[in-house]
Amino acid sequence: MSDWFVLVLTHPIVLLSLGGGAGANARYWIGRAVANWQELLEFPWATFGINVVGSALLGLIAGCFLNHPDPARRNWYVLLGTGFCGGFTTFSAFSLETLELIRDGKHAWALGYVTGSVLAGLAGAWLGLRLMGK
Repeated sequence: MSDWFVLVLTHPIVLLSLGGGAGANARYWIGRAVANWQELLEFPWATFGINVVGSALLGLIAGCFLNHPDPARRNWYVLLGTGFCGGFTTFSAFSLETLELIRDGKHAWALGYVTGSVLAGLAGAWLGLRLMGK
């Protein structure tokens, strides 16, 4: 492969676009798959689960690639960490869904959603880093 082609493929714009697009697609399709039973439970389980899994995944990816001395390995963090996890996790949807729970008078659900999301997300990131020995 020629050097210019490798430079193009490893440019942050390309890495972020590919990773973010894949993450956004994963988030969309998982949300669609969960949508049917989520309505029955009156709780945004898809977003909750995606945020927890995304936090754990980001911890794993950070442990593998973030501070690696080899620049080629750091590119994987841009692709998978910033790109995929950034497109996959759904903090903006989390915020909107929390406000909708409050608007609908489901204050206990909203409090549980916020508290559970933050604690489970932190636990997921911690677990991911622990699994990588960091």
